Amino acid sequence: MFAYNLELALHGLRRFPRSTLLVVLTVALGLAACMTTLTLLHVLSADPLPGRSQHLYLAWVDTVLAKPKGNGSTDMALDGISYSQGYERIKLADAQALLAAHRAPRQVVVTDMIADIVSEDGKHAQNQQLILATSADFIPMFGVSLRYGRNWTAAEDAAHAPVAVIDTDLARELFGTADAVGRGVRLNHTVFRVVGVIVPYAPQPRFYGLNFGAYSSDGGEGLYLPYTAALDAGLMPPDADACDAAYQDAHHGMSGDPKHCASLNVWVQLDTPHQVTDYRRFLQNYVEQQKALAGFGKPARSTLTDVADWLKRNDAVPDSARLNVWLAASFLLLCMFNVVGLLSARFLRQSVEVGIRRALGAPRRAIFLRHVLEAGLACLVGGVLALPLTLLGLWVLRQQGDEFSGLVRLDPTMFGALFALTLAVGVLVGLVPAWRVSRVEPGLQVKSE
Repeated sequence: MFAYNLELALHGLRRFPRSTLLVVLTVALGLAACMTTLTLLHVLSADPLPGRSQHLYLAWVDTVLAKPKGNGSTDMALDGISYSQGYERIKLADAQALLAAHRAPRQVVVTDMIADIVSEDGKHAQNQQLILATSADFIPMFGVSLRYGRNWTAAEDAAHAPVAVIDTDLARELFGTADAVGRGVRLNHTVFRVVGVIVPYAPQPRFYGLNFGAYSSDGGEGLYLPYTAALDAGLMPPDADACDAAYQDAHHGMSGDPKHCASLNVWVQLDTPHQVTDYRRFLQNYVEQQKALAGFGKPARSTLTDVADWLKRNDAVPDSARLNVWLAASFLLLCMFNVVGLLSARFLRQSVEVGIRRALGAPRRAIFLRHVLEAGLACLVGGVLALPLTLLGLWVLRQQGDEFSGLVRLDPTMFGALFALTLAVGVLVGLVPAWRVSRVEPGLQVKSE
């Protein structure tokens, strides 16, 4: 019976080619618009480190020294400087104290720096490159894959050893080979010896360095250094969240000097809720102790933020991406209503034929199934056509030049979503027209003929 109804549905599609084409195009346009915006939102809201990010937390303590009260300063000045950046960075002494306490299974200092990277022989250079200054736990903690060599050690961190880990792309540009272990790169006047080579690493969104943007189509940092050695080499973070009031006054503004300015992030790995609770308590105790020792001129503040909350707080996913999804979904809904109207008119034109079939004994269920199948097949063809239209829409997005535009791709998950959405639309738009035509009374139609 199903095969017979399927054959009738196919015959119905061929019988009215113009209305079939109109239905197919309407469905295809609605699906393509919806899937293009959904794919963009899917890319922007993806978990940057699946299986790891739920255990990573950003630790923050506010020890920036404020101006003393009573000197005529404004409320804003009581916090040293307004927190215009707000990336929850801390000063060098605090970062070192948190790491020295060893209250987390793994913990890292993270900051970005910008410098010219030159091969040791001076023959090749990459100007104004983003460099990640961090500590030894970063590579295992953040799931970076080593290709050659090794990671540097905590002992090398403590010794301020001028070592480096480079990715394969930068290694080829500087040395003509991916295996650059043992080679040297010059930063300022310091030569850093390459001890390891990694696969290019660029989680999206780039949650640990939002001050340089959440997304990057060009990849991430190509060079990783111990932050201690990077500071010794004269490299500095380019900006900070805030600086001690006296330092700010003396230097007429902020800089990225981590000794006096909040320019370093500390990320910790906490695997259990108990560890999270203990570390949060430790942070607050630490900042209260620092306030008792030095005084800040403001309340003692600390936070411990997981990756998901951190991205949400910093609006990593633009509101425009969500708005576009709602607009596209509304367009798809409008297309569906139009298709319902087209199919209803088309099916009711066949009332005489349906009445005769009913008079010959065809049950309403068979009539209903046959027309749902016809609607579903038309929408399935529309879904097939929607695939190249979606790819076209994604190509247009990639030409926009936004920081995330180059990341937009139709992955297997979204391909499956397109298939599922096509089936759902096919069933939904076919229900009302099929139900209406299945309610046709056979006696009235036969009598009218």
